[in-house]
Amino acid sequence: MALKADQLTATPLRRPTNPSPTVWLERLIDNGTLYVPQNLTTSQFAILQAITILLSRPGSSYVASRLDAALTNSAAEGSSRAPHPIAFDYRLGLDEIETITRTRTGYGFTDLPIELQEAILSLISTRDIASRRLDLALWLEDLQAHILALAA
Repeated sequence: MALKADQLTATPLRRPTNPSPTVWLERLIDNGTLYVPQNLTTSQFAILQAITILLSRPGSSYVASRLDAALTNSAAEGSSRAPHPIAFDYRLGLDEIETITRTRTGYGFTDLPIELQEAILSLISTRDIASRRLDLALWLEDLQAHILALAA
C-alpha cells in the first residue's frame, strides 16, 4: 500500500512544560539532597558548615545539618516565649565570628581560604581573639564537642 501526500496527517508534538525552578528545589529538599536550615539563618548555617568541616573528620559532611536539627529540637522543647539558651548561644557565637572576621579582614568567614579560617579558629581557641558578648573559646570548645558527638 502506498501513501500519498494528501493522506498524511500531522499531529502536533506535545511538549511537556518544564517544571518551575521551585518544583526542582522542592524535590531536592524533599529528597534530602539540599538542606534548609531550620534554626539558623543561611549565613549562620554557612559559617557552621565551614567550621564543622574544619573541626570534624573527613566524610562527616552532614554534621552541620544534624546540629541545626538538634538545635531546632532543643528549641522546641524549651519555653515558647524565649529561645533555648543553647540555640541562642550558637547563633550569637556564629554572628560574633562573622563580625570579628569582617572587622579584621574585610571578608566574611566563609569567603576566606581554609588556612585563614583555621587561623581565626586557632586565635579564638587561644583567646587571642575575644568577644565582649560571649566567651568564644568556651563556645568553640562546646561546639567542637557537639560536632564530634554528632559525627560519631
